Amino acid sequence: MNAPFPDPARSRAVLIGVAGYEKLPDLPAVDNNVSKLKELLMDDDLWGLPDEHCIALSGEKVASAQQVMHTLHTAADEAKDAFLVYFAGHGLSPLKFGLHLALPGGDAERLYNALDFNHIRHALMDVCIAQQRLVVLDCCYGGRAFADHLGAPNEELADLAGIKGTYLLTAASATARALAPKGEPYTAFTGEVIKALDEGIPDGPDLLDTDSFFRHVRRELIAKGRPEPQQRADHFGHRIVLAHNRWDQAVSPEAAAYAEALGAAVRPAPDEGGDTRTSVSAASTPCPAGLAEALALSPAQVKRYLKGGRIAPKEVLDALTDFVGSYGGPLPAEELTRLHALRRAAQRTSKDTDTQLLYWREEADRLRTELDDLAQELDGSALLEERDRLLRQLEHARQYVRDTADELATERENVRLLRREVDVLRRQVRMLLAPESVAETEEPAARESSVSVQVSSAVADQERAEGDGSAVALSTGADSSTASAAPDDDTTTSEPSAPPVGGCLLGVLCVLGLVYLLIGSLVSLGSVDLEPSGGRRPTVAGDKYIWDVAGRVKSEFATAGDAPTDRLQGSLRLEAGRECQGRPVEAEWEIAIDGRRVKNGTAKVKQGAGRKIATDFPHRSTVETVTVSVGSTGAAGTCDTFGLVWDGPRLSKSFDVLYAF
Repeated sequence: MNAPFPDPARSRAVLIGVAGYEKLPDLPAVDNNVSKLKELLMDDDLWGLPDEHCIALSGEKVASAQQVMHTLHTAADEAKDAFLVYFAGHGLSPLKFGLHLALPGGDAERLYNALDFNHIRHALMDVCIAQQRLVVLDCCYGGRAFADHLGAPNEELADLAGIKGTYLLTAASATARALAPKGEPYTAFTGEVIKALDEGIPDGPDLLDTDSFFRHVRRELIAKGRPEPQQRADHFGHRIVLAHNRWDQAVSPEAAAYAEALGAAVRPAPDEGGDTRTSVSAASTPCPAGLAEALALSPAQVKRYLKGGRIAPKEVLDALTDFVGSYGGPLPAEELTRLHALRRAAQRTSKDTDTQLLYWREEADRLRTELDDLAQELDGSALLEERDRLLRQLEHARQYVRDTADELATERENVRLLRREVDVLRRQVRMLLAPESVAETEEPAARESSVSVQVSSAVADQERAEGDGSAVALSTGADSSTASAAPDDDTTTSEPSAPPVGGCLLGVLCVLGLVYLLIGSLVSLGSVDLEPSGGRRPTVAGDKYIWDVAGRVKSEFATAGDAPTDRLQGSLRLEAGRECQGRPVEAEWEIAIDGRRVKNGTAKVKQGAGRKIATDFPHRSTVETVTVSVGSTGAAGTCDTFGLVWDGPRLSKSFDVLYAF
């Protein structure tokens, strides 16, 4: 369930934009970002913030970090319902000091001219008491604000998402740069945010919450090949309402006629000496004073009803007629009847199934009422025939409702099956593009067998050379057993000398075994570390690599040494994010060495649990790169946001004497 729509009178927004820099490249589109966002947030169709509650900081107003933090601190203290913080500019990400938001005089060497995100976090946690708190960062490395949600040490921002009702949205991950395309009026990320607010989200809900808003913006950015945004929410933060959805379905002729009649019925409140019977159309008076409050709706919703973008149901029409009658007298009976007839026609012809169901349910209730009235006056065959006719109409209406509901359920099931088929085809395509070689898996075993036979042959030759040929015949298999068992008078006389020769052979074998073990252990002492070299860079915590994943992640690692190795070691750990709200995570994983896939699989983990995947695999050649790829399968009912940890990845030499030669 979504949070209630935030009250503009008890909410605050601070929009910070830095377009010009002394040392860093200028970002001229940022000024457009801030001015357009303020215009949209103040629009009654979206949120309707008063001008004094929507503070835009740009130009000279962002020259001093102290000045910006003072304004932000004051707004945080005043906000009682919702508090929004937006920043657009350069992000700085020094490893030891966390995320900083650069002001005009700031750069990587002058962090004192930048906003420490720790200070913004303090204002959200300790100063602001609003139930809904949102942070939007359109800057490079914005993901550093929540990169450690799996528990990496020494990160100050991990508990930001632990604030009840908090939502954090960033233009890029902890290691990625945001995009400001040349020639476009807005930056890439904020441009999609502005478009979603200004034009609405097709087939989206009337009230845009953070979850549906993020999914739409993320889908649009990925389709254009631009950096993928990141989000973090906690305690229903993903259900915070941002604004009204401006998108309206196509207006049918019936809906247009109904909306026009509603607009003609609405009259402005009377003033002294004024004419209270003057009708005003929806175009000239989109939302008369007091109408939205009387209908218990927002002004934006009332406007959509009066324009035909949404069809006002019976309850809204009844409340509207009561409002009209409260200051201008009741509507004539024939006018009220016409309005209800237009409403039913608009609902019956609507393309929205739920709206059609409203019509048929009301039609069934109407027929049932007529039937009850006729039953009291039932007398004669004519009334019986009328009753039967009404019963048939009632059954027809009920059957239509059932058929429509069944068709809707069937279409939803078809969509679910199609999504599953697409997922299966996607996995099959990946398998066809990167097939595993059976010969590559069998060749190491064949080589070990060959080496073992050579060692056994060498031991036999050594013993044969040191022993007495006429006294001892050393071989393997059935030939050795036959030779030792064959009767021979000459060998009988030499039996007393066999124990000394056997002792020598045993000593030789022990010495050779110790030599093999010594060489194998010396070779296996070395190991080679892996270091990030490409793809999405993880957060480093000791010998662990950590990712915060929304959808899919792929990272490359290069070897940090040239010692001989034959095995990849380490373990992957998959954890469901708290925003999954009980939904499991199903992910596909793959390990590749120098572009060749060595292992892959699918892992599923429930909320609050983790899944460990051993990455202990042999390899048979010199390694240059190791690639890790993990992504959600997109299966129905699963969550695509999860955490990933690769613990202790390294290349090592197996403790096996056969590898020593």
